Amino acid sequence: MRFYLLAWRRSFDFSGCSSKQEFWRFFLVHALVSLVCILADVAMKSWFDATYGILSLFPTLSAIARRLHDSGKSGYWGFVFFVPIAGPFWLVYLLAQPTLTHMTEEASA
Repeated sequence: MRFYLLAWRRSFDFSGCSSKQEFWRFFLVHALVSLVCILADVAMKSWFDATYGILSLFPTLSAIARRLHDSGKSGYWGFVFFVPIAGPFWLVYLLAQPTLTHMTEEASA
């Protein structure tokens, strides 16, 4: 939960780095909240998921950019998501790359 809240606090911070642990723990909680919102939408015929999706857009995009920076890639690689069929898989592959040690040394300096 700590990483989820950290991502929300850093919503507009598209610079810096996020470790694999920080990103994937945020993403897990984000996916669970989305699932709860979808179930609430079905049960109550409401707009919970759409509202949450709009509100969580910047925290998610900035977390993706920081994770890509941590693996030595530009945040613009996040746009690979929009490549038909292979794009989302390619993005997951990029997000799963290991941290570059020189990136963490520069970030801590």
